[in-house]
Amino acid sequence: MNSLLPIAASCILAGGAIGYVIGNNGGEDAATENVAEKGKARVPGSSRSVGRSSSSSSNSTAQSSGKPSSYEEVANVPSQTARVQSLVDLYSNMSSEELAEAAEKLKGLPMGERFLAGSLLYAAWAEVSPYDAMDHANGQRGWESMMIKPGILQSWAASDPKAAADYYASNKSQFSAMGMMGRMGGGTGGATIAKEWAKQDPDGALAWAKSLEGRDGNDATSKVLAQIATTDPERAAGLTSGLEGDALTKANVDIAKEWAKADWNGAESFINGLPADQRGDALGAAVRSLADDNPTLAAKKALEIPEGDSRDDAIESVAESMSRENPADAAAWVVANGSEKAQRDSMRNVIGNWVVQDPSAAKAWAVAQPDGELRDSAVSSYVMSDNNGSPAENIQLAETISDDRSRGWSIGMTTMRWMGEDPKAASNYLESSEFIDEGMRKRILGRSGR
Repeated sequence: MNSLLPIAASCILAGGAIGYVIGNNGGEDAATENVAEKGKARVPGSSRSVGRSSSSSSNSTAQSSGKPSSYEEVANVPSQTARVQSLVDLYSNMSSEELAEAAEKLKGLPMGERFLAGSLLYAAWAEVSPYDAMDHANGQRGWESMMIKPGILQSWAASDPKAAADYYASNKSQFSAMGMMGRMGGGTGGATIAKEWAKQDPDGALAWAKSLEGRDGNDATSKVLAQIATTDPERAAGLTSGLEGDALTKANVDIAKEWAKADWNGAESFINGLPADQRGDALGAAVRSLADDNPTLAAKKALEIPEGDSRDDAIESVAESMSRENPADAAAWVVANGSEKAQRDSMRNVIGNWVVQDPSAAKAWAVAQPDGELRDSAVSSYVMSDNNGSPAENIQLAETISDDRSRGWSIGMTTMRWMGEDPKAASNYLESSEFIDEGMRKRILGRSGR
């Protein structure tokens, strides 16, 4: 069940982001996707349900061991980390039938709680009865179904990658959204299966990945090679023979990223041996890995990357790492060396870390920047990070943001916090502010229960 924790982390992050999108659209999609021809992809010899103890025996075991027996018990645990562990303990004691009942009970929870508990519940369910878990997920509302299924697929692949791969091959349309979610979604369904398969049988995983087509095959192959590179990057580099185009580019990027974590000199030698048009992306990935352990060297190497997205992403990673120790230096370095995009994107983490260390200095730096995207990003990041400051003062500062969307987001989130601290003053602001439209006012009042 320890495998559930990283699965939960990725699902929680994605779920939180999707939750915000849903909330800003004013509602959740109605149910979509039902399982077409249920069971058509079930694999002969692969049990539909792995038996667990009955309800009475599992409950008695939970009570005797001190483990929680219901979500209500878990919800009263004071620490978020402890709640996650308690959820793992709760769902690991349940049969498929009990997990189905527990999933229905989550529907009335606030979205954040629902995604936290649901990601763990469905991952646990996939270890017991993956077909039942997938059937149930496909009957949920559109956004929830989209967010739940990657975790099921990952958990299933961690315990039985061949069965997960067979189901995926016959039901690819169920996972089409995974390839459209960018970094947040963790890649395609093929990549999710390949990554878990490679931890158990890298050669078998690589053969399967190479049988896939298009982006799915490219992502899956690169994930397998990246996993091999965690222990033997030289072997992984040798296995790229025969790859071409996007498949080769992705593989080289992932190998460079993993190689740099253990041996920068080896990674740099590998990168220098790549075709010239592939070095920039590979170097960018390697620098992002290096930034955590050696931000000084990473800052130097980031400036060797050709201008473009890879350089911008590397600068953002270096700035975030630098800002953990010296945010003022990190901000100055970004302004001196980053593109407008890199400067804007880097401020989210630089200012966030700065607020933790010295909120007054962070605010003074943000306010002092000339009007434009950099100042907007810095001020917005300050306002969103300063949870201990005065909401009224922060809203006043947020009103100086020139970008409409960033200004609205900063004002809206700060007003939500203000409603919890001083509802009368916050309500007065909602009624009188020229920056609050009717839609935002209703959302804020609705979410605060007013």
